[in-house]
Amino acid sequence: MPLLRNGHWTEENPWVRLEDDTPYPTGDNSSAPLLCSLQRFLTLQSEGSHRVSGVWLNPDDDVMLLAEHLQRVQLIVIDFPKYTDGRGYSQARVLRKQLGFSGELRANGDIRPDQLLFMMRAGIDAFDFTQAPDNDLVHQILTRYRVNYQPSYELPVAG
Repeated sequence: MPLLRNGHWTEENPWVRLEDDTPYPTGDNSSAPLLCSLQRFLTLQSEGSHRVSGVWLNPDDDVMLLAEHLQRVQLIVIDFPKYTDGRGYSQARVLRKQLGFSGELRANGDIRPDQLLFMMRAGIDAFDFTQAPDNDLVHQILTRYRVNYQPSYELPVAG
């Protein structure tokens, strides 16, 4: 899937999603960074397993449960199952402003180019599209505004 990270397209996405029903890899079976659901992440953390450093958030997940674990998290993926579901914006804002998360915050699911600017202003800095949107449209959206009057997360500069 096309990945837009910090305003630039990339093919680099080494993360492997560990589904809840998939056995946890043992030994050196995989060197790829692992991503799992919030509940599985919290369970693994309580068991002392710190290999998973990515968390997948569903819209109804409570991001405050991550507060004491954020120093071990490099990637948080926020799922947007429908473009009309705005709970991911709130999750992103809480993670960035209240909890001070500085890792990659990625939107996944039903995301559309016209939402990019709003998502970036909430703190999302990467977008995993199911289908690549028009590159010219994305560039136009990312370069349209250089200054915001309302407080927001710093916007990336597209190039």
